[in-house]
Amino acid sequence: MIINNMEVEGDYFAFDGCHKIYILEDNEDYREARENEYKVFPIKDLISCYINSCPLRFISNWKLDKSYVRQCEDITITIRNEELDQWTKK
Repeated sequence: MIINNMEVEGDYFAFDGCHKIYILEDNEDYREARENEYKVFPIKDLISCYINSCPLRFISNWKLDKSYVRQCEDITITIRNEELDQWTKK
């Protein structure tokens, strides 16, 4: 997945239930997000979560050194065919 021309490196994201969305890039991020009581979802659910979140939404990585979408910024998401195939397999 590519968000605003930035490659997403992670299989999960954390969501606060309102507008904070963080890409979890490794096991440590995943552990910390759970310890801090964030809801954790597979990356394939990111688009739906983003669409249904508060208008103040943003997407950063958990370490806060990458900003994919700033608050109130437009978003462009690219999904590769192989990702789509993987996400839709039953």
